[in-house]
Amino acid sequence: MKPAIWGGVALALLAASSAGAETRMFSYDPISPDAKRLTGAGVTILFNQGLLGGGRPIKVLATGVPAEARLKDGRQRDLGPGGLSAMSGVDADAMLFEVDAKAAQGKVYVRAFCPGSTRLWLSFSTIVVRRDLRIQAFGDDPKAEGKARLCGTLDFSYRGEWRLPKNRVPDPMENWTDNPQHPDTSN
Repeated sequence: MKPAIWGGVALALLAASSAGAETRMFSYDPISPDAKRLTGAGVTILFNQGLLGGGRPIKVLATGVPAEARLKDGRQRDLGPGGLSAMSGVDADAMLFEVDAKAAQGKVYVRAFCPGSTRLWLSFSTIVVRRDLRIQAFGDDPKAEGKARLCGTLDFSYRGEWRLPKNRVPDPMENWTDNPQHPDTSN
């Protein structure tokens, strides 16, 4: 096949996987000391799940209080030379996102997760149903310009999935689903 045809096939597959993305929301209970200290009741992750499995996080919400951090793509080079793979004790193959400090409670998350930092990056293990989650928090290091530091490793156990109701915020007392493959979104 000609290269132009392969390019067209690749674009069609990419468009199909983007169109098939489904927005889902999982909650997690804290199990590590850092997770308990920094999140209290745990976290809820709003994410897009593509056709090929794992999810891409959009927001991190505090489960016990109304606080959210909106996420944007993180760049490995912003963490310093070598990115995650150059740091010891971190998951080098994790997905990396930066907390948008200008949106929602982003600044609060930066101060809470990495005191003294002005930027916060979060790396995520794969987000899939009924699997525990690891989030690692990194902040810019004011003492080492151009290099980030690990601020915490947060381990969570999977709690459940929210049904995403139309045009309103989920109610944790009513909107849990028992079928994670096909959540009820009829209301």
